[in-house]
Amino acid sequence: MRRNTRPSIALPLCMALLSAAAEGRAEAPPEAVARLMAQANAAAREDRLADSRDLWMAVFRLHRSQVAACNIGALSLRLGDAPAAVRWLSICKEIMRAPRTPEERALYESRLSDLARARQLTGELHVMAPAGARITIDGAPAELDGGKPVPVAPGRHLVRAVLNGGIATAEVDVPRGEAREVVLTLPARPAAPPAPSAALPAPPAGPRAAPVSPAPPSPRPRPDLVAGGFGLSATLAAIGGVMLVGAGKKDEAGHAAARAAGPNRCFRLTRPMCQESASAYDDARAYRGVGIAGLITGGAALAATLGYIFYPRGPAEISVNAGGLTLASTF
Repeated sequence: MRRNTRPSIALPLCMALLSAAAEGRAEAPPEAVARLMAQANAAAREDRLADSRDLWMAVFRLHRSQVAACNIGALSLRLGDAPAAVRWLSICKEIMRAPRTPEERALYESRLSDLARARQLTGELHVMAPAGARITIDGAPAELDGGKPVPVAPGRHLVRAVLNGGIATAEVDVPRGEAREVVLTLPARPAAPPAPSAALPAPPAGPRAAPVSPAPPSPRPRPDLVAGGFGLSATLAAIGGVMLVGAGKKDEAGHAAARAAGPNRCFRLTRPMCQESASAYDDARAYRGVGIAGLITGGAALAATLGYIFYPRGPAEISVNAGGLTLASTF
């Protein structure tokens, strides 16, 4: 067995010496139980907490005592296994009698304090399932004791119920210090077909059509993608239109500057009016290129959006009849 290297801590394992008085028995425990208790106390003194807990579990299997349950719960808490600490300290609380001496009262309050701290570190699952179903939580068997909650570590858990071949599963997220309820409903078993009447002959055996399972629902277009596609198309088209309008205005400015240069119409480009006209023409060409690109890109975005909306999402069926060829699909 591996050795626990945690720092030494004070555990009230001395209750092993008071087990007979604490549980109302005058006789000493059996020899095997006493030997295991001594080994468990020795392991705890040597700081082998995991080994000590295993020994106390062996004691509990041989002799259901509050000492074993309380020590298993306290050791589980110190080993970081809060769900196990809640389970064992709850058993300890149930079977522990009311304290009669100051020492028993201090121990009782210590165990209640450990139980409260363990519950703050865990969550609880209230599992409701058909009677007789086998319940597992994250693959480990779980016992539902009279509808009591099952302590679990905080986080997401997979709960499963199995009964007569039927399986029901559910995933639930349990926050720390809170409780969640899980209702597992098993599918109803199909009713047995009625026996054929003796008065009527059985129908001849022949090929039977296989049952047709309903087709799964086809996915719908995502509204955010559709809205984004239309918005992008409209934006690009608007930019293209604005740029084309700007190109027309630049052309007009170039013509005006060329006319103002005189009858030679900017034969010599060195004149200021001619330079202004050439600059306006260059801007017009640039605006026109950007505008045309915007319109083309906007059209492509619109076509892609319409294709996404109307693209078939289900299996296509082709049928031929007297009226011609029929194509059916889901869009």
